Amino acid sequence: MKRKITSVLITLLMGIGSLSAQKMEMIDVVKNIFESTDALEWQKVQQSFAERVMLDYTSMAGGEPVELTPQEITDSWKTILPGFDKTRHMVAHFEVKEIGEKGFVSHDGTATHYLNGSSWTVIGNYDYQLIKEGGLWKVSAMTFNLEFVDGNTDLPRLAKERLENGSMKTNKELVDQFFVALETQQFHLLKKVFAEDAKQLNPYIPEGFPKSFDGREAIYQQYNGLTANFGQMRFPREIFSTEDPNTIFVKFRGEIEIKAGGKYVNDYFGIFRIKDGQVVEYQEYFNPIVMAKAFNIDLK
Repeated sequence: MKRKITSVLITLLMGIGSLSAQKMEMIDVVKNIFESTDALEWQKVQQSFAERVMLDYTSMAGGEPVELTPQEITDSWKTILPGFDKTRHMVAHFEVKEIGEKGFVSHDGTATHYLNGSSWTVIGNYDYQLIKEGGLWKVSAMTFNLEFVDGNTDLPRLAKERLENGSMKTNKELVDQFFVALETQQFHLLKKVFAEDAKQLNPYIPEGFPKSFDGREAIYQQYNGLTANFGQMRFPREIFSTEDPNTIFVKFRGEIEIKAGGKYVNDYFGIFRIKDGQVVEYQEYFNPIVMAKAFNIDLK
């Protein structure tokens, strides 16, 4: 019996050892997507993706596959996944192929989502294409093939409502929801982020522009009106806690498509002050010279 068990272990180890280092790296890249998603560590999730990713969840959500950036993928997932109490992904049965500069990975997957003592489970399999960027394997295409769904199918709606109602887990997540609202152009979410008497202060704004937006409705109207002149907006960002847990500092970059042509790009710093789960003051700093050049504004 002992010899038989030893033989089985040797066979298993030989199977693991037969995977090349490249293939093991690809598996780790894929596993990181799920491990980091469950931990809500969005920057780590983004590290697994290439600069552009063809994402295909049509077997579950319908529609068409879409090409997105890593930031856009995580921003989409942020609109629902943090609304659950927790999520747990289990992945198994990996198959890996290397063909020149491309890699192909497939595996089975089970995602269980928990909320208020109930659960919703999605089961299926995944297919990926990976490419080399900067000498590292990155996912450039991700397809989910739905097999079946089990449990409380009402939980996705409840999780999304929980987020929209402002039930954030941390102040950093509350601030991040501000940027998600802008990037997804779901401006109604701003009314949950900001307190009714909140203010946005713009110390570096050129003359002729408002130095502040006073009140939640004024802040909402300002951002909601951006779609008249601007298209897609992206805000790659780093969010930092401070010694005061109710003060959050953000370093970010604005990459904004101008509908008339071109793109407005500027670097920003933001200071968010939070009370009772809502932002009461937001100070925004940016380079006014860059803004003036982009929109032909006279700073004299």
